[in-house]
Amino acid sequence: MTYTDLIFLFGLFPVSAVLSLLDRSPEYKNMILIITSLLFFSWGRPFAVCLIFLSLFADWGIGLAVGSLRDKNRLAAIALTAADGIIALAIMLIFGHNYLFSETKLALDAVLLPVGMGYYALRGGSYVYDVYKGKIRAEKNVFCLMTYEVSFHLMCAGPVVRYGDIEGQIRRREVNTDKLNAGLNRMIWGLGKITVLSEAFAKIHAAGMNGNEITTLGCWLGMLAFFAQYYFMFTGLCDMSRGLSLVGGFVLPENYRDIEPDELFTGLVKSYNTTVIGFFADLTGTSESRSKLRTAIGAVICGGLVGLWYQVSVSALLVGLAAGLLVALEQLFLKDILAKLPTVVKYIYLVAAALLIFGGAEFRSFSGYHRWLLGLAGIGTKYTLSVAVKENVLQNITLIIIAFCVICTPVRRMITGGADRLSAKSRRHYGAVRAAKTIGTAAVFIVSVLTLAAAASV
Repeated sequence: MTYTDLIFLFGLFPVSAVLSLLDRSPEYKNMILIITSLLFFSWGRPFAVCLIFLSLFADWGIGLAVGSLRDKNRLAAIALTAADGIIALAIMLIFGHNYLFSETKLALDAVLLPVGMGYYALRGGSYVYDVYKGKIRAEKNVFCLMTYEVSFHLMCAGPVVRYGDIEGQIRRREVNTDKLNAGLNRMIWGLGKITVLSEAFAKIHAAGMNGNEITTLGCWLGMLAFFAQYYFMFTGLCDMSRGLSLVGGFVLPENYRDIEPDELFTGLVKSYNTTVIGFFADLTGTSESRSKLRTAIGAVICGGLVGLWYQVSVSALLVGLAAGLLVALEQLFLKDILAKLPTVVKYIYLVAAALLIFGGAEFRSFSGYHRWLLGLAGIGTKYTLSVAVKENVLQNITLIIIAFCVICTPVRRMITGGADRLSAKSRRHYGAVRAAKTIGTAAVFIVSVLTLAAAASV
């Protein structure tokens, strides 16, 4: 089951939300969340429950052992932490990257939430790692740890919530009207990003990157659409995750930040999946280092690890290493040079760097990547623009404009700032702005549901 399944939107989620409101005690709320999360995780795959309890009790037991040994026997604590990391890695590879075992006895007919398993594995591994580092105490109550590890709020696409971030909320939290309102709004707009915006760019991406009809503008627009497609998919899932969590009383850390040109490529990388980058930076010691050289080396290693976390392949590794290398170069000397450039030039630099580096994730071989690079310059293309790309762009032009306003921070701030200034003029203007927001949110929800229903009926 995923966040965009109709049975989740109109079944599991509302039932979970209503039942959790029947009692104010956190123990009761945790019980409801655990039961509904197990249903979410194991829907159509009963064996998933066995996986959950196996990994959960492994993390719980190892965490307790590491907590008692870290001051008495450091070597034993390190060995146990490494063992838990291996367990987390095995879970991620077998259930999240099962394509690696397609011709072995470990091959599965249906994989459990491929992206979600990466976040699930990181949560379990980060808990034991943080116990070893002394950032948190080992959790003695297995039901508190279970609430953290199996919560469907955290299952699909992050953020990577560390146990220390929500330990206090697991034991004590409250649901109020502000959280319910903010949570439902964020969840609905996240749903719109996934079902409407991401799908619109998926069509442009497919038309532009069609290997049988390579065109100059198709290479440019297709790759830009590729970025937009996955940006809105992942940010949408993350928005839904944070919205669902607010409805349940949890406040989670942000996983995606605004892209600011002054932060250069380093800021661009950190703005995307911030919590994942933060965990791997912590793991490699990059976040604590004051040495530029060590930070640079750590950035390259961190980039390679994140690339492999997304997909275990040579191309993903190379993309991650290339991104880490550019971040390292900025830390060493490029930042001082690029900081003097005008804002427009910085934006061009960010787009060019993102295209050249992250564009490699689209291709399985260097030959395809090379062919696309030549296509950007009009070499080896049939013509400038194909009919398929033109039609898809024109059909989705309104959504493209909306997406630009969402991504472009100055434009979005201008729009939201204008709405805030208008609502501050008088009570009548305030009511009109609130009504417009409510109507817009309702429209997004209706369009998203109709889109999902139409896709399900095909």
